Amino acid sequence: MAFQDLSDLELIRGIFSLLFVVITVIIGIRIILKYFRSKNKTFITVGLAYIFLTSSWWQSAFNFLSLWLLDMPINTYATLFIVNGLIAPAILCWIYSFTMLLYENKKNEILIPFIIVFGAYEVLLIIFLFVEPSLVGTIGANYIVSRSVITLLFAIIAALIALITGSILSYDALRSTEPKIQWKGRFLLIAFIFFTIGAILDSFSWTSLFLVIFIKILLIISVISYYFGFFLPKKLANLLIKDV
Repeated sequence: MAFQDLSDLELIRGIFSLLFVVITVIIGIRIILKYFRSKNKTFITVGLAYIFLTSSWWQSAFNFLSLWLLDMPINTYATLFIVNGLIAPAILCWIYSFTMLLYENKKNEILIPFIIVFGAYEVLLIIFLFVEPSLVGTIGANYIVSRSVITLLFAIIAALIALITGSILSYDALRSTEPKIQWKGRFLLIAFIFFTIGAILDSFSWTSLFLVIFIKILLIISVISYYFGFFLPKKLANLLIKDV
């Protein structure tokens, strides 16, 4: 299928996926750059975590660009890796950030099991990709990727881990006596809830333009809220609370 053969639905899905990916990468890089000012490594992993966590949408964005610029889709191996291969690094980056922010004294006890399990999964994923790609997923009509039972289950577990730990971090911020930190907690909660809802809805092959746009807007709101959850601009804080 060439670029000119794409339907209106496929064009909208590709454009909004590209927009979401661009916004995510920009915000992720802005968070990472905070490291050079504070020398706090957590900023690096916080930024990488969300960039990698949204990698499932890179395929749609990159495929759209490839069809537009080269008039050809991304190959099967690259597609399956883009959709599945960065989820484990995303969770490891996030769990490191989570433990450093709340449970630094228990960092090793929490991180080591995650490194073992998620590291083993990543190795198996790469092996499956070259030995039997169908164990990773398949590419159907309109370049929509269907995960295998293994990768789908892993993606669900990863989303639940992000939601649960994100909610714990949000709750900790909401308990603060400082209004600004409370608002950061609210934004983080919005980010993880909207991301989870958007990810679940986006896993279905919707044919409604309204739903496709609505889901992508949810995801865009989630990444902006994620940024505000860590770096709430003073002007916005002044609009939300008094005497900041």
